[in-house]
This record gives sequence, C-alpha cells and structure tokens, in this order.
Amino acid sequence: MKKKKFTNGINQKDMIALLKPSPIYAFASILPLMLITVIGMVVAIVYYNLLIVVSLISGLLMFYRYLYIVNIRYTLTMQTLTVRKGILSRRYDNLELFRVKDYIVSQTVFQRIFRLMTVSLHTTDLTHSVLKMEGIPLSDITETIRDLVQKARINNRIFEIN
Repeated sequence: MKKKKFTNGINQKDMIALLKPSPIYAFASILPLMLITVIGMVVAIVYYNLLIVVSLISGLLMFYRYLYIVNIRYTLTMQTLTVRKGILSRRYDNLELFRVKDYIVSQTVFQRIFRLMTVSLHTTDLTHSVLKMEGIPLSDITETIRDLVQKARINNRIFEIN
C-alpha cells in the first residue's frame, strides 16, 4: 500500500494552495528588535557591560520571532483553510470556508514595494472572527477563496438571509 504524504495534517492531493509569509516580511517585522539589540550592544560596550545580557535576550527574541513568522503556513483545501503556527510546538487552526463572510486585501507601502499583501477574512467563527494572512505574496488567492466559499456554501446548503 502506498503511503500518503501529509502536509499540515492534510492529505496533499486535497490541497489547493499552500501560502506562507515572505522572508522579507519576517525581516521587516523584526527590525525594531534588531535596533534594540544593536543599540543595547553599543551602549553595553561603551558604558555598562551588564546591558550585554539585555541585548542578547532581545537578539534571541528577534531570532525566535523571525523563525516563528517564516514557519507559518496557510493550507487551502476545498472545504477548509488551515493555519499552522509554531516552531517547537505546533498549533493548527481550521476555518470552515462556508463561515467566511467577507475578505479585505490591504497593502502597506512596504508591501507594495515587495509585492506582498495582507488578506483579512471576516468570518462567523466564534474563536477567530477575523483571520489575517499577513505578508503573503501578491496573487489572485482571494478569487480562489471566493469561489471555494461559494462552493462550500452550496455543498453545506447554507444560504445568507439579510
């Protein structure tokens, strides 16, 4: 019997798209911690050696934060969007696509320069009313999500009444 390959706990043949934040976005997210680390090192060397510990701790936090952002995965299937987060321990959040009510695509100036985007999905889910996919490469994934949401609503016989 042939083994099935699983990604993010999902059978690979069911996967439509696998998205992840760009390393450039992760680097931009850790810039404030990087500045604190460098300034702390300079101050520690010139004035007070005990500050080296503070700058080393902020350096470790910076490295951890970068790895955390780079290891986020968004897996889109016909029925769900699964978000995988974590480095040592993992957390999987599943969003049923029929729960998506609206989506917003936004881009900061930085994201426009590097062709990235943030997609915010507004849902009826009680635990995550807004799911943000930040720093993902610019694509037409919102159209794919829209089509899959419509199909999931038809398959689950869900009709919106205003």
